[in-house]
Amino acid sequence: MTFGLRASLLFYKPALLVRPTARLFSTSKPRNNQVDCYISTIHDAYTNLAIEEYLLRETKPDRYILYLWRNKPCVVVGRNQNPFQECNLRFMRDNNIPLVRRRSGGGAVYHDMGNSIYTIFMPREAFSRKTNAQLVARSLNQLDIPASVNERHDIVVDNHKVSGSAYKITSTRAYHHGTMLIDAETETLKGCLSKKRMNNAGIVSKGVESVPSPVTNLRDYSFTVDHQQFCESVLAEFVVAYNDGMPVEPIIFNQQSVLPNKVKETRQELKTWDWIYGQTPEFTNTIETDFNWGHVKCHILSRHGKILKADISTNNNLLHEPTIAAAISVALEGLPYSQFAVDEAIEKINTEVPGLINSENDHIAKDISNWLQARL
Repeated sequence: MTFGLRASLLFYKPALLVRPTARLFSTSKPRNNQVDCYISTIHDAYTNLAIEEYLLRETKPDRYILYLWRNKPCVVVGRNQNPFQECNLRFMRDNNIPLVRRRSGGGAVYHDMGNSIYTIFMPREAFSRKTNAQLVARSLNQLDIPASVNERHDIVVDNHKVSGSAYKITSTRAYHHGTMLIDAETETLKGCLSKKRMNNAGIVSKGVESVPSPVTNLRDYSFTVDHQQFCESVLAEFVVAYNDGMPVEPIIFNQQSVLPNKVKETRQELKTWDWIYGQTPEFTNTIETDFNWGHVKCHILSRHGKILKADISTNNNLLHEPTIAAAISVALEGLPYSQFAVDEAIEKINTEVPGLINSENDHIAKDISNWLQARL
């Protein structure tokens, strides 16, 4: 089965995206024509996640829907995750890789154009992560890739993960979505999601932590597999499972599509600091180091992405060292948690208490500032 992704199907059917009237979902096997397939050729993560949320909220509860998409390089964390713990944000900034927070749970994942994404929507009572993962694994088997589903519902090949997944459930609907590593930049993935870096070793968080696993690309098992081939194979298994094998003509979202206002509104919400960082669960970070003038320890409490309390202490009991440490502690409170908070704190001190940092203690302020910038 093909659906001509490279051909002439780049069209949009706004009538299919009008809010439906309320109706009860089906409790039996879906009848013919109860399924839809949407494919996005837009590669913006915020837009694609907004479309996903729209399909969850605005399509009829009894419909089975397959949504296929992929994004330009980015890191997507789960709704309840701590990006300061999960991600190497410095590496991401240096490589111009944005951070995105999705509406579902689960762990942090890296997206790029070599990583395809699938979402399967269905009535809540029909939802099964295992069943959906097995559907996708079968689609890989059809491509002669020996994939299977492990106990965590990851799709693996030779015990290496090729697809991690997450889900979301509402009162009447549910979806299961996952990535598929086809030809992703695995070194960039590791750089973005390294959890062994020094900077987050002292973080204790209430957020959901990712479970690291060895990964591999499908390209290591097939020279021909690509995004279109994967999409075609998943769609073929999808219609067999939920539409008695009857083919479905995909609806394509592209750059010319007139997206519903709710998609645009959700996209703007997903891009805000309040959502990306402000949703970060409460956490503490404790770090310490030695300077030639003494030992310094810093304990930070952060909630909703901001520094609630900072306590910088030193074993040096002379005049300047504890004074500067205490001043920076107070100035950090209320600022967004990031390496840039230190510069803001120093600027705040110079504005509110002119002369506190002077030629006699400037080296202490610089030492603490440079250390915290490297560790936050």
